[in-house]
Amino acid sequence: MNERIREIALRFFEGTITAEEECELYGFLNGNPQGLAQMREWESCWKRDHVPPADVLDSLDSLRRKIRRRRPLRRLWLRISAAAAVLALVSTLVLHLLPAERPEQLFTVEAPQGTHSRISLPDGTQVWLNAGSALSYGSSFNETSREVSLSGEAYFEVARHAALPFRVEARGCTFTVLGTKFDISAYAEDPAVTAALLEGALRFESEDKQEAMTPGDLVTYDCATATVRREQVDVRQYRAWIDGVIRYDAITLPSLLRRLAREYDVEIDLRTRRFDDTTFRISLSSAQNIKSVMRALCDILPISVSCEGCRYVVDALPQ
Repeated sequence: MNERIREIALRFFEGTITAEEECELYGFLNGNPQGLAQMREWESCWKRDHVPPADVLDSLDSLRRKIRRRRPLRRLWLRISAAAAVLALVSTLVLHLLPAERPEQLFTVEAPQGTHSRISLPDGTQVWLNAGSALSYGSSFNETSREVSLSGEAYFEVARHAALPFRVEARGCTFTVLGTKFDISAYAEDPAVTAALLEGALRFESEDKQEAMTPGDLVTYDCATATVRREQVDVRQYRAWIDGVIRYDAITLPSLLRRLAREYDVEIDLRTRRFDDTTFRISLSSAQNIKSVMRALCDILPISVSCEGCRYVVDALPQ
């Protein structure tokens, strides 16, 4: 088997490899941890036997420049040019086949304000991004680790992979799972990071604090005081936004207005602090327009809502 692969590798260096042989070589490298070292050994041997004299290489470079000027889009495969091109060819192979050897690339998926987004990660994990959120992960994701970075809010349904725990980094907090369903909210403008666990197990970590979460747990991490609170709640409310429902069993007015501003991509100016510590229950369809939602809020709390240009102004009614 190795002798055949060696012959294919030599044809790769020469530039005469077929598409079928290329696939076979890719399979050898992907399934063989020692494949890269073997490839480099074959490369060294081939170069020793095939490097032409310096004057020939100089002539070849001159010829290449002429060809490039005359036919900039045409690639000519010459046996004598293989020695000069081998390093680039091997580098290309390594870049495409051995992700651990190539520079890490960062991929970011965003859901702008006023929109939601759903993505499928390379490991099969499903992620729903709430408005004004972004998820980033590296090109080596699902190879040696499964780590993502979250800004904003996302609901995760994590594919099981016992050997590679799934980790979410969000505002200095780390959440680790093997396979589970949970929601994390970590908007930069919010005072706290929250995590709600629907299924499975989830571990929360931040500096010297840790919490092992079980289904039904809500963990709230206060970013200003670095304190953690864990409680049992109806966690279904924390994934309701996926189904187009704005539902909270206990939310303050400032928190809700921040969410509405992201959901509807509008500016909301809250000019009272009277309701900072007052929680209330709300359940609305996000299919309703923002004016209807504001009218509903006026029925729940003693507030007034006015529109100044493109901005909504919310204030308390006189007592």
